[in-house]
Amino acid sequence: MRKADRLFEIIETMRVSTRAVTAAELSAELNVSERTIYRDVAGLQGQGVPIEGEAGIGYVLRPGFHMPPLMFTLEELEAIVLGARLASQRGDTQLEKAADRVLAKVKSVVPDQMRHRMDRVALYAPPIYGAAAETDDMAQIRNCIREEYKISVGYLDLKGRVTERVIWPVAVAFFAESTLIAAWCELRNDFRHFRIDRIKEIQVLDEKFNGGGGRLLQSWEQQVTRRYEG
Repeated sequence: MRKADRLFEIIETMRVSTRAVTAAELSAELNVSERTIYRDVAGLQGQGVPIEGEAGIGYVLRPGFHMPPLMFTLEELEAIVLGARLASQRGDTQLEKAADRVLAKVKSVVPDQMRHRMDRVALYAPPIYGAAAETDDMAQIRNCIREEYKISVGYLDLKGRVTERVIWPVAVAFFAESTLIAAWCELRNDFRHFRIDRIKEIQVLDEKFNGGGGRLLQSWEQQVTRRYEG
């Protein structure tokens, strides 16, 4: 979690709490050391955030403090709404719910005028009728990309044969008629693209792969770029 996000979560936790919140509780909630919480709270107090209390006793946020509202340009609001609508139409159930939560969170912190504009954004992402149905495994696949877990799939090739592949998923690409998993294929020792509708079996393995801190994804992006630009 970025420091800015952590500071925001500290303030929000104190805001909704009906009692003093200890550094130990914040430490467990945010998965950082208590020493880090002490420094964060001291930093917030130094910036004028009205936090009262001390280490070992707990902290409270004095009533009446409000974070400044988020401000967006009209184009930024339209990008947020359209992106959420696209995710809602093309993603799995969890991604659809996440898109709804994003819009709800943004609406809760922007000024009333901006909130009303969000309701009037005339950019839509209608469902693609006739497109291949997505699977409920997409949320699992997205998690494997984040956590770098290998996946074993039974894949139907163009000749109608099902082959067993162990892949290292690095990205998901949404096209009009299909959704692809971009992955390093251990069988081919190269990057390959797997259509979701051709995956007949899927199993998340206990073994992880090393994405090199994003370098594997960059290698795939470079390969795709060379292919289409060359």
